[in-house]
Amino acid sequence: MQRLLYLVLGAPDSGRRAIVQDLIDGGLTDKESALTHTNEESHDMKGFTSWHWENDTFQIPEETNESQATHQFLIFSPYLDLAEQIEASLDLLDADEGITLARILFVVHCGLLEKISPRLQEWHDACAHFADIALLNRREGVNRKLIEEFKVRYESMRMPFLVENVRKDRIANPAIILDLTPRRISQVFDLEEDLDSDLTDPYLERLPSGERAKRIPLPF
Repeated sequence: MQRLLYLVLGAPDSGRRAIVQDLIDGGLTDKESALTHTNEESHDMKGFTSWHWENDTFQIPEETNESQATHQFLIFSPYLDLAEQIEASLDLLDADEGITLARILFVVHCGLLEKISPRLQEWHDACAHFADIALLNRREGVNRKLIEEFKVRYESMRMPFLVENVRKDRIANPAIILDLTPRRISQVFDLEEDLDSDLTDPYLERLPSGERAKRIPLPF
């Protein structure tokens, strides 16, 4: 049985958990099941389990590691280094041959576009680099021009990810989001045999000093 892993990126209060729940409720069949990993308290949400960060890895409760859920969602923390979480998710995939990366979802808190800082812009750019799809949430009351500028920015950068509007944490067509077609510009999750051996992701590359060649700030 193929098991699919979706990575979920996004700012605090961007609606990531609610969106994942809506995808599960509206996008999975009766024969499919889901498990969601988050580092936030989710006592009121069925099928959610908490992970914690230790030794640069996702520590997921042992009883959930062997779950046969057809779909798993791993919600990243916006308070931890994005590049380290990407590398940790690569380790998760390497450790379990039965699970495959499906897509990387970038949930955009459009309310933050009103007063976006340079650090947040750089963080958005990094999320966009890894994302297969950007979900524009928290749009209520936001100047439409700012949202269009967000789209135009990444179109001009030739980012291939899809852009979908979200209304109050609800997805109009879950099948589009859950589709397995890759749309990300980053190739770090591709099979090694399909990659040029000299290819390095700019956000994961390390200098001789050990520092990242292209550092991702922590804006929150």
